[in-house]
Amino acid sequence: MKIEPIFNLSWRKEMKAVKILLTMLLLAMMVIPQVSAQVAISSFTVNPRTVAPGGETSIDLTLENVGDLDIENVIVTLDLSNVPFVPVGSSNEKIIEEIDDGDQERVTFRVKALSTAEPSTYKIPVMVSYDGASKTSLISVEVTAEAHLDLLLDKSELVKVNDNGKVTLKFVNDGLSQIKNLKVTLQDSLLYQINSPSTVFIGEVDVGDFETEEFIIIAQSEDPILAVDLEYRDAANNFFRESKLIKIPVYTAEEAKQLGLVKGNSLVWPIVGVVVLLAAIVIYRRRKKKKNAL
Repeated sequence: MKIEPIFNLSWRKEMKAVKILLTMLLLAMMVIPQVSAQVAISSFTVNPRTVAPGGETSIDLTLENVGDLDIENVIVTLDLSNVPFVPVGSSNEKIIEEIDDGDQERVTFRVKALSTAEPSTYKIPVMVSYDGASKTSLISVEVTAEAHLDLLLDKSELVKVNDNGKVTLKFVNDGLSQIKNLKVTLQDSLLYQINSPSTVFIGEVDVGDFETEEFIIIAQSEDPILAVDLEYRDAANNFFRESKLIKIPVYTAEEAKQLGLVKGNSLVWPIVGVVVLLAAIVIYRRRKKKKNAL
């Protein structure tokens, strides 16, 4: 059996240790620059803070080099593929030529909310790329829309004072936000008497749409003004309470007759009554004459 010298074993172990050390140093040299080169979004602002459907806003991003190396050709991209925004005046990508270590740079994007954007808070991914590396962060932009509900008179069965009939009111959503949980209450008044439930729940009214509701009342004055309370929420769940007034055209009996809205007293039945009475008198006299002739 051949016995290897002891010094050869020791030399091999030393060479193996050197190889391991060199490998660790090489890996460290590869990792250190990547760790030292770091760009992060330190802050962002949206001006105006909220945007309406069809409106525009500016997004300002502040990027900071938190590493120990200068970084060149930093690409900042807004990912608008899954949100209702489009870039205005430029693309959704900006390039920063260089950010020194410990320094900051700012980029600005101008975006427009689509007219079909629903009121909500949207998260927009922002991708920062440099030296073959990339990192994605999220920022948020809020879309808000003003809710507005109009009240109109649809139709009325009331013509003159003391008429009892249906009044149909129309609730029109002419704002930019869907209306939810709409509750309508007709207030009591000396001008009219309510003969139906005074509170009704309508629910939703879509943008550009309307709903109607009927109330049965007795008009107790000319042109009574209905006082209507509205309670509802918009698409962002904000609560609204408001009161609206609406006039119902009602006339006195004489005015309604003059305007031809009601028929005057007909002479047909009195004339018929007189004719019947005269016919009865004639028949009676003829019978009386016959009896006397006998």
